Amino acid sequence: HSTALGKVLLAWSRPGEGGPESLPPLPAFTDRTIVEPEALEAELVRVRAAAYALNDGESAHGVRTLAVPVLDGAGYARFALAVRATPSLITAERTEWLLTEARSCARALEVLLLSPAERRPPAR
Repeated sequence: HSTALGKVLLAWSRPGEGGPESLPPLPAFTDRTIVEPEALEAELVRVRAAAYALNDGESAHGVRTLAVPVLDGAGYARFALAVRATPSLITAERTEWLLTEARSCARALEVLLLSPAERRPPAR
């Protein structure tokens, strides 16, 4: 709930397989941590719509993370890939480029980590 990787895995989880409803009470790690289940659900809707998750100081001060899903053929996140750095390195100006590169790497990881039967069709 407080990391970009965790948000991605929750946002693209299989029904009944570790979704937000399965979480215990959400502890706060910083003043930015999402601790209300309704707020987390709203964040996961945003994550799915944007196709990436952001952690901006939610799990640790001075850390920003972008994460993207590594999806299987059914559209569920089997893995996630993150870029983590300080806010001075992951800036608004660099976000789109970092996401493009991360998504490209995530597609490559599908080939490396999933069997042919589990993969999504090739991107066109």
